[in-house]
Amino acid sequence: MKKIILLPLLVFGFVHATEVTGTKISTQIETMQGLERGMSSIQKGLMYNNKNIIQKGVNEIQTYTKDIDSFDIKNEKGISFNIKTYSQAEAKAISKLADDMMEGFNKGSKNRVLDIYRRMQNRCMTCHNLVRKW
Repeated sequence: MKKIILLPLLVFGFVHATEVTGTKISTQIETMQGLERGMSSIQKGLMYNNKNIIQKGVNEIQTYTKDIDSFDIKNEKGISFNIKTYSQAEAKAISKLADDMMEGFNKGSKNRVLDIYRRMQNRCMTCHNLVRKW
């Protein structure tokens, strides 16, 4: 539960820690805030057992995963890591998980939905780990 509460703070911190300027940073801010809103809506929908709220969150996730703005980072040894390729693959995976979540909810499989939500969060956190080098 603590991870769920910390997610908005992590997204906010990630957005403000980026070292880009102009339009790119506003795109990143909008994208990360959209993804955070989607995850929050899904969480709220799960708490209220409300399909419409979950669907709203899934729609936001799928909309904003298409807009993931990427950049290259270097690790401690100076080796470049192509975060763009990585983030595009993760965006597709998260979007697919969102589809699976709605399918599970429609079938009444609450445990499956919760597991998928956890997996989505783990993917978000892994990417933040790589980009922010936690």
